[in-house]
Amino acid sequence: MSLARRRFLQSAGAAASGLALGSSWLLAAETPAPSFTFAHLTDIHVQPERGAVEGFKQCIAAVNRLPVRPDFVITGGDLIMDALAVDRDRLDLQLKLFDECCRDFELPVHHTIGNHDVVGWADKAKIGKSDPTYGKRLFAERYGQGRTYRSFDHRGWHFILLDSIGQQPGSDEYMGLVDDAQIEWLKGDLQKVGVARPIVIVTHIPFYSTWHQVVASPTAPQNPKSLIDNSHVFRKLLKPYNVKLVLSGHGHVRERIEISRQTHIQSGAVSGAWWRGRIEGDAEAYGVVTCHADRFDYRYETYGWESRPA
Repeated sequence: MSLARRRFLQSAGAAASGLALGSSWLLAAETPAPSFTFAHLTDIHVQPERGAVEGFKQCIAAVNRLPVRPDFVITGGDLIMDALAVDRDRLDLQLKLFDECCRDFELPVHHTIGNHDVVGWADKAKIGKSDPTYGKRLFAERYGQGRTYRSFDHRGWHFILLDSIGQQPGSDEYMGLVDDAQIEWLKGDLQKVGVARPIVIVTHIPFYSTWHQVVASPTAPQNPKSLIDNSHVFRKLLKPYNVKLVLSGHGHVRERIEISRQTHIQSGAVSGAWWRGRIEGDAEAYGVVTCHADRFDYRYETYGWESRPA
């Protein structure tokens, strides 16, 4: 047998042995991590008027029957029509209706706080600071597992639910802001996650938006209620980490902004134009996100709602 023939057979034998001994390793390397899906429902604004309860229930039914069943739902804030400037009876009614609707979900639900979920932070507030529901206490106890921001892990991805509602200095009105205590918590949370694991951040008020430039002027000053005032802090803080997606609501219009490796998506609203109909031509809808090994797909799902008169 020639030297070349012997070397070929030795190589073939070694390769076969490697396949036999290391087949599980090879399969693991070639098999991608399983994907999963979650739904993002923001700006629901439940109220007794305009069929909002029926509309939210119709949306929930659509989520429950998606062809690929989501692992969970994340709400994006503004769960009820308003807690800022209503009396206690109106507040209790809205919360009761929201909770009744949520019983129809067949999936776990994680809630994000929105400005309209904060009690009494308005110049025309009807609920005072002495009320046990005042401020963010009600949301924390009822929907936030005792907090207004938190994080959790799911199938290799890390999810961060932010509280983006601050209070304007010298005023009872809200503004877009993530406070210092939350930022310190976030630093520690990110350090535990590390730089490799993919991350989804959910915030009610967006970090960035072009919409106000579209409807006003590129040089018009921003209302402090429109965007997170200290977004520049997050740009630096998040830069080393594998933040794939930042989901927001608040503006009720669809918007997608790519910044470096991050995708910022402002989802359209479940309530459309606050249950008055479509907003900028977009129907009432919700977002569906599919997470793969190190990327995601996003789509916007309508659920067939027809607006009703007041």
